[in-house]
Amino acid sequence: MIDTDDKKAQPPPAADRNQKQTQQLTSDEQFRLMVEQVKDYAIFMLGPQGHVLSWNSGAEQIKGYRPEEIIGKHFSIFYPKEDVKAGLPQRELEIASSAGSMDVMGWRLRKDGSRFWAAITITALHDREGNVTGFAKMTRDITERRDTEEALLKSRNMFERLFESSPDAVVVVDSNGLIRRVNQQAEVLFGFMREEMIGHRIEQLIPERYHKRHRQHRRNYFSDPRARKMGIGLELYGRNQDGREIPVDIMLTPIETSDGTWAVAAIRDITRQKQNEGKIAELNAALRTQVEQLALSNRELEAFSYSVSHDLRAPLRHVIGFVDLLNARELTALDDKSRHYLEVISEAAKKMGNLIDDLLAFSRMGRSEMMKTTVDMGQIVDDIVQELSEEAKDREIKWDIAKFPAVVGDAAMLRQVMVNLVANAVKFTRPRSEAKIAIGAVDEEIETRFFVRDNGVGFDEAYINKLFGLFQRLHAAEEFEGTGVGLAIVQRIVMRHGGKVWAEGAVDGGATFWFSLPKTEQS
Repeated sequence: MIDTDDKKAQPPPAADRNQKQTQQLTSDEQFRLMVEQVKDYAIFMLGPQGHVLSWNSGAEQIKGYRPEEIIGKHFSIFYPKEDVKAGLPQRELEIASSAGSMDVMGWRLRKDGSRFWAAITITALHDREGNVTGFAKMTRDITERRDTEEALLKSRNMFERLFESSPDAVVVVDSNGLIRRVNQQAEVLFGFMREEMIGHRIEQLIPERYHKRHRQHRRNYFSDPRARKMGIGLELYGRNQDGREIPVDIMLTPIETSDGTWAVAAIRDITRQKQNEGKIAELNAALRTQVEQLALSNRELEAFSYSVSHDLRAPLRHVIGFVDLLNARELTALDDKSRHYLEVISEAAKKMGNLIDDLLAFSRMGRSEMMKTTVDMGQIVDDIVQELSEEAKDREIKWDIAKFPAVVGDAAMLRQVMVNLVANAVKFTRPRSEAKIAIGAVDEEIETRFFVRDNGVGFDEAYINKLFGLFQRLHAAEEFEGTGVGLAIVQRIVMRHGGKVWAEGAVDGGATFWFSLPKTEQS
């Protein structure tokens, strides 16, 4: 009879043992091959003292060494000099030996000396008696992940600083209307501490009469969340802790969170803006009233000047007509004093006629419609110089005429400007044995400047503000003829073209009259 207990105690046959050993060897070989093919991790073995015993393809890819270059070398070659000097490689092996394994992150070196941020696991290997026989080390390059995390951290810190330091109140609200976050300016604007707002409904910060409308607006916003102003076309108000209403402007921006879509509301107190808008509206209204009154006054003044000058023509014609009749009669009946009186009346009537003509011309320059075209100023100047030279052919006049650019304006009006300025130069150089008159232009970036310069009697610059006034004269009528309207007409025409006029001169030192025309067309 066979004892079953004895059968159980018998060792397995030799064939079974060999089969198990073969299976074990095959399994180890498969694991080794699998480790060698891993590319994302450097996986290698260290001896008890830290010398490299094995090297997979991931280690070669990450650290840059081929197996024959690194096997047998001490693993401290992967550490920066400062860490080696501090004894960090040996300390890590000691910690792994005592704890069984350790995880660490730090800078490591590649073959080319460049650094990478590594995540490392060191595991101690023991024999059956518990003695350390070596170490398994697994390293991963997480430089990119670290950079991303650092950038994310910087971005988060920047957002926090911007959030807290924003000049506007910022309130973050979820889709249910609960306040999730507020910044410091929100405490200032609404008068609540942040713990009194966070977790409470947003209606706490809104006047009660707007609660129903705001809830509907909130539902509409979260059904189509996008960055936009809140309540376009509506007047919005917040409510301070003391119940005071604050006019506000609100910009909404959606953000995605793990708890769903929230809305970031940037809230600006526009109390001062509202006050300024009210003042501006009042000023604009007052200005419109003044402009209308001024326009009416100008129309009335022009109508008056036209009417007066026109109506004066009839009686003036009568005066001149009867003077001419008297001059045509036999004057022997009149004594010398009477004939002198008749001459004075005739001269005064002619002077008054000239004044009326100039006044009508000045009035027309303010009322007539401008016909803008491209104007050849050079041709205009040539024509004027030829005409005036004929009139003053008995005088010695030296002309200096430059080339002129074309400009945009009313040709007839600009001709009148040049006629008045050049005629003045001819007139006020009359005392000179040789008159010198220069006419030219200066091309600037945004405007063209024209000038008429003479060596005439000039003027006292102390009275320059009177030069372009109506009926203003700086010389006695006995010295130089004229009514004092010519320069006023020049100024009116140039201003209608969007330009300006000015003059330079000195007593007995000649004068230069300037005017500018903009290069962009003025209405």
